[in-house]
Amino acid sequence: MIDKDIEALNTLIDEIMTYAKLEQGTPSLDFEDIVLVEVLDQVAMETEALKTQKEIELIAPPLALKVDAERRYLHRVVQNLVGNAVRYCDNKVRISGGIRADGNAYVCVEDDGPGIPEQERARIFEAFARLDDSRTRASGGYGLGLSIVSRIAYWFGGTIQVDQSPNLGGARFIMTWPAKRFKQPPLKANKKAPS
Repeated sequence: MIDKDIEALNTLIDEIMTYAKLEQGTPSLDFEDIVLVEVLDQVAMETEALKTQKEIELIAPPLALKVDAERRYLHRVVQNLVGNAVRYCDNKVRISGGIRADGNAYVCVEDDGPGIPEQERARIFEAFARLDDSRTRASGGYGLGLSIVSRIAYWFGGTIQVDQSPNLGGARFIMTWPAKRFKQPPLKANKKAPS
């Protein structure tokens, strides 16, 4: 029992420290060219290893698809979203990602649970916000996961949105951010120096 309590306290401290880092000033982000499917697949495998008895479906983007992101924080986003989806789904969680026509990268996590009432959707991104206090406490949530996701989206130069999954019926979270942070400058034609 004490070991479980210590583990829970360590998790809470980690969540608070991550949130504080993202809330205070500019966090040091190490953006790199990342193969998106590697992060999505890693979270899917980690989640399946937890033996949650839930179906985790990955709609994998192409292996060659790369996006600019900070790997550790992108992993945290997907992990937090999938963790919530597993907690509240009935049976199925779907993970997907890619690049949209507008040049924004996205990750999407949706489930077949009860969803989030429209009037509560903005509030869930606030720190320590809980929709169902007793259910969240019993399942181990602290009300920080989605606020951390929101701050990471902000520091990535993107957004996080929630609506209803058109296919599964539960909640659908979509984070978008610029797929290429550092665009290559156009090559200039060599001009002859004036004589």
